[in-house]
Amino acid sequence: MYKQYFRQAWNLMTQNRFYSTVYIIGTGMAIAMVMVLAIVFHARTANIAPEIHRDRMLLVPRAAAIKKDEQGMMNSNLSRKTVKECFYTLQTPELVAVGTNPDNLNYLIGDIYTKLPGGADQFKTMVMSTDANFWKMFQFSFIHGNGYLQADFESGIRKVVLSETMARKIFGKTDVINLSVMVNEIEYNISGVVKDVSSVMSLVYADIWVPYTTLSSVTETSNAENIVGALQVYILAKEPADFPKIRKEMEQKRLLYNTSLKEYQYEFRDGIPYTQKEFVLREMDYREKPHVLMWKYSLIGLIFLLVPAVNLSGLTSSRMRKRISELGIRKAFGANRNTLISQVLVENLLLTFIGGIIGLILSYILILGLKGLLLGPSYYTNMNINVKLDPEMMINFPIFIYAFIVCVLLNLLSAFFPVWRATKTSIVEAINDK
Repeated sequence: MYKQYFRQAWNLMTQNRFYSTVYIIGTGMAIAMVMVLAIVFHARTANIAPEIHRDRMLLVPRAAAIKKDEQGMMNSNLSRKTVKECFYTLQTPELVAVGTNPDNLNYLIGDIYTKLPGGADQFKTMVMSTDANFWKMFQFSFIHGNGYLQADFESGIRKVVLSETMARKIFGKTDVINLSVMVNEIEYNISGVVKDVSSVMSLVYADIWVPYTTLSSVTETSNAENIVGALQVYILAKEPADFPKIRKEMEQKRLLYNTSLKEYQYEFRDGIPYTQKEFVLREMDYREKPHVLMWKYSLIGLIFLLVPAVNLSGLTSSRMRKRISELGIRKAFGANRNTLISQVLVENLLLTFIGGIIGLILSYILILGLKGLLLGPSYYTNMNINVKLDPEMMINFPIFIYAFIVCVLLNLLSAFFPVWRATKTSIVEAINDK
């Protein structure tokens, strides 16, 4: 029976091309807009290498130093002392890693260039300084070698990990382990080469990585009684359920740390520490609380689905008025009301399915065409960033299925009421309708 319905629906679709085209485009655009939002959020929050533990991470990007006796506050990254006293000593997490934001490092040092020792050609470079735990927390794909070790980090030995592209720029090859490279005229020994990282991976993205203990501008930068500095902290929980325990232990460490301070006190502000989702939402709009932003973007997604459904309902009503005579003839030949409603809903379902597939394809076209705008970093403004998209960032079929199901329900509802009203018309009135 339904096979016959689909055959009839296909014939009607080809006969009424204008209606079919408008319906498909409306559905496709709704699906595409929702998918674009979902893919962007998925790429920034899902567990994707190297950031494979996003769901278990808490982020501390900055510290607030508050004057005790008068009005005044400093809000910046964390100092080495604060990191050591408040975070490296945490017992609840599985791991604590520390690094610098490349843009902040560029602000401290200025433009950074790499070249061969004694070479003339130099390349502007995005540098991230980290500790040794950084290589345990994030899963980079090493082509050669490995990350620098804890002993290298503690001793301040000048080791460096290069991205594949940077290795090829400087040496013309990637097998460069134990060779030397000059970073702002300072010699570093290469410990590893990794596959290029997408700039969508904002926690780890750089051209090269070095121990932060090799940069005095990082280790010695501090202010407000040595509370603020140049570092940010990544905390890896054993499981997400441990987040409240970690926050509680962090608060205990903060209060203990404040007993050693005279003029300032260290405070967590703006919801710190953040989960990855909270961090992404705060980047979008730091003035709003993350849960409020989540509701806003969910509402936007619903509107993208709802508005076309309402418009298509009006289009379907107009079409049903034109088909009153046809429905009357079918009823005269024995078709009952439920059969007529089912046939029209199947027609709409076929159009929705085609629109959904087109919407999925369109969403990928929009993402690829607007990737710099949609997925580009919110900082690194002084560098020419190429946004690289991997398949696992793009493929998010569960969200497509959810969006498609919602779209089907809305479209079926938008079709149901017009056809239900049309089938209430008596046979005589329907046949004589003009």
